[in-house]
Amino acid sequence: MSEKTLAAKEALRRSRSALRKGNKDIARAWAEKATLLAPNLEDAWLLLAATSRPQLSLRYLERALAINPQSKHAQKGMIWAKTKLAQKQKVKVLFSTQEKAKVVEKTQPTKPISEVNTLTGIPFSTPKLIKDTQPNKAIASQEKPRFWRQSLPALIITVVLVSLVWATFPRFVIFAEEMSATPSATIIQEHWGEADINKPTYTPSPTATFTPTLTPTNTATPTSTSTPTETPLPTATPYPTKKPAPPAEPEPEYIPSGEKYVLVDISEQRLYAYQGNTLVYSFIASTGMNGGTATGNFSVLNKIPSAYGSTWDIWMPSWLGIYWAGSLQNGIHALPIMSNGATLWAGYLGTPISYGCVVLGSYEASLLYNWVNIGTPVNIQW
Repeated sequence: MSEKTLAAKEALRRSRSALRKGNKDIARAWAEKATLLAPNLEDAWLLLAATSRPQLSLRYLERALAINPQSKHAQKGMIWAKTKLAQKQKVKVLFSTQEKAKVVEKTQPTKPISEVNTLTGIPFSTPKLIKDTQPNKAIASQEKPRFWRQSLPALIITVVLVSLVWATFPRFVIFAEEMSATPSATIIQEHWGEADINKPTYTPSPTATFTPTLTPTNTATPTSTSTPTETPLPTATPYPTKKPAPPAEPEPEYIPSGEKYVLVDISEQRLYAYQGNTLVYSFIASTGMNGGTATGNFSVLNKIPSAYGSTWDIWMPSWLGIYWAGSLQNGIHALPIMSNGATLWAGYLGTPISYGCVVLGSYEASLLYNWVNIGTPVNIQW
């Protein structure tokens, strides 16, 4: 089985998983990837039909029937897609019929109201309607006196108000002259403005405290008698003060020594990095599916910041090439990045998932990439 077929089956597995979770866009993307890698796989076209519109589903199902004319899944899918298309066409026809009926109803002219002669059966216009639409000259002539009767009170009120204002106008002039007279008293205008003044802090003045003075009292002093056996009292001996102990010197950082080498354990799905007998790193890893990763003693052949896998259209950051598998090279790298920017195999570290490489997390792969050198031994074992 070729590498492209294996990659196509892996893409189909991921497409089914995404479809079960309800992510049709992701499922369709994986199905398209599978059709590019292996166009003769019937399941790839069936998954594309299941995640597409009915019109596109018919084309994908025709491709599946061309591969397997006896496919029951493709035949059922054709019936489903044709039924959906027929339902949509019925809805469109019904909608267009309703719209046309509305347009015709709006564009039809309204007929004048008419009556039918019971003797001759010939319709004729109703005289009453014609009479109502004719202007009445008598009513028009009566509107003018009515207008003057309604506007006369308003005119009288306006004349009265104007007369009152004219009568009080001289008094208003005298009052204005009195208000504009020059005052006899001198008014001093105070000028003021806003300013930020620091609030004074209150400092209490010290108050005198009463300190009682001790009154001397007469104390009788005993007279000392000399005794021949009296021994002198010892004098106080000053004790030396303790000096602070000097601070402890920091212990030197332990730096591992010896040659570097990498160990990959397939049964544990882990990668260990040693320098001499010291374990420097221990990472969760994912090796190849179905024993796709070879065992043996290898070494780091090359280091590429981000290698491109044209077979699967993926980018592999922190690439460390370790051995050749035919015309392809297997190595250690971070989780691959697809062309649409999504991370491949995210959440599956710790299980065999790759096509043969040893896959690490993005951060772990960058640590190992900066630590190893070209020629560092790599041992892969079960």
